Amino acid sequence: MPRSNRPRRGGRPRRRAGTGGGPGLPPRGGPQEVRFAGQVWAVRQVRPNDSGKSYRCPGCQQQVGAGVAHTVAWPVDGMQQAENRRHWHTVCWSARERRRPGGSFA
Repeated sequence: MPRSNRPRRGGRPRRRAGTGGGPGLPPRGGPQEVRFAGQVWAVRQVRPNDSGKSYRCPGCQQQVGAGVAHTVAWPVDGMQQAENRRHWHTVCWSARERRRPGGSFA
């Protein structure tokens, strides 16, 4: 049977590709505020790039390379400087309630 390109009636509205990151993740683009560890954090997803920088994930203490899409979080109250940003693997950020962060956590 050929595929119909007409919108379906009564169905769920479809999400546009690239607009969300799944449950508990912010949409791509501007930061979203999330409550975690007794603070409010601004959270943003970052696409892979070729900057050559690498970061240490506070969730698993492994390297987050520049060529990997990841999540950046920083405290909203007070410490908004660049050095207070934390680069998490997206999977580690999703599991942050189950896995307590290690030493590089602010």
